[in-house]
Amino acid sequence: MKDVLTESELRFLSSQGLCPDDVMDVRHMPQRMWFQEIKERGKTIALGSRCRKAGHRLRSTKGHCVQCDTRILAFASRFNLKQYLYIAGSLNARLIKIGVCKDLGQRIRQICAERLGDARDWEVIYAVEIERAGEIEDRVLSRLGQYSIYSHYWKGGVLQQSIELRRCTISQAMEAMNAEIDGKDYYLTINWRDKSVYEFK
Repeated sequence: MKDVLTESELRFLSSQGLCPDDVMDVRHMPQRMWFQEIKERGKTIALGSRCRKAGHRLRSTKGHCVQCDTRILAFASRFNLKQYLYIAGSLNARLIKIGVCKDLGQRIRQICAERLGDARDWEVIYAVEIERAGEIEDRVLSRLGQYSIYSHYWKGGVLQQSIELRRCTISQAMEAMNAEIDGKDYYLTINWRDKSVYEFK
């Protein structure tokens, strides 16, 4: 792979803590094919067609130019990390939240302080530690898409929009979660025995 990368591409990879082994050559493959194959091979970067803006060839696993915007790599790495995948609930707001984080205690304090969903009583009801947590989170949220609600909250003095909130029951959230983690290796971290108060009617 190193032989087909330019010096500037090699320097860019090095600056991001990556190497040629993290790259898959997709230049002669249809997009729909390599989108799946790059994940199966566990690669981080695609060597593809040149971007329109600056002629770069290095792309994310979803086809975006990572040289034009390195934030894409940071976002993509969140999908691949081993993290906590959790279900939280608010009795006051009668909402369920699906999320990922590295520190469950810190995250729950954060969303309470930010009044996510206009609530400060968030609790983590169920959590597992699992590889590719962000990717699985995305799939769980998609399964619960019909229950989506959009809420705003303040973070660092900036108004943000939340897309992880669902107006559903804990049973519905658990069903979606279990469907995505079934057959995968994970460590069960939190599992409330009595979840009945979150069976919102």
